[in-house]
Amino acid sequence: MLPVRLASASVVLDSLEATDAPLVLEYCQDPLFERYLTIPWPYRREHADGFIAEYVPEGWAGDTEYTWAVRGAARLPIAPPTPRGDPTALVDVVQPAPPAPPVELVELVELTLATPLLGVIGLRRPSPGVGAFGFWLGAPHRGLGLMQKAERLVIDWAFGAALVSTIQWECLVGNRASARTARAAGFTFLGRGPSASADRDGGHPLSWHAVLRTTDDRLVKPGWPSEIEAP
Repeated sequence: MLPVRLASASVVLDSLEATDAPLVLEYCQDPLFERYLTIPWPYRREHADGFIAEYVPEGWAGDTEYTWAVRGAARLPIAPPTPRGDPTALVDVVQPAPPAPPVELVELVELTLATPLLGVIGLRRPSPGVGAFGFWLGAPHRGLGLMQKAERLVIDWAFGAALVSTIQWECLVGNRASARTARAAGFTFLGRGPSASADRDGGHPLSWHAVLRTTDDRLVKPGWPSEIEAP
């Protein structure tokens, strides 16, 4: 599959580019990433370059994992071009200019511009009909609800295209920010258990697990641990 661009009024999901590597490297120095993610550690520039140039495009090409850059959406109002007079008219024939319409009657066109990289979101397909979420945001961009909006875009796309009927989510116990994002998206909490994905040391640490199905609504479900529900 070719990469797909997804966008809403506030979030744009598009392709990771080589120029994003410095920010990927910068964000992945976060000590929380060492604690909660399975990325290589220490995280170096070659890891960022390989992720963008090899891992991401191979996932799209093989229909095994779809990964996007998470960017903010800046909507810029653009006025339409002013109509010009007939260029073939004689220069010595001057026609009075028509009165300008009131400002409120001038139609504006919105141009959506994507901001620099804020984070990454991916949907892996570990088995037919099943997807598994993974995502992260750079530290300066957390707490703004951006990942929740990005997650909704991916869910709507994956379910709408019938790529999967079930999306699994997991994070290491204690990663409350990730859990709150999944809870807000309507995932049903399944409990604690070993992680499905191996950690850097090959182990499967205790994790929170949740699931979202095409038949589910997107409302917050009961049953999440109190430490996640607390503000």
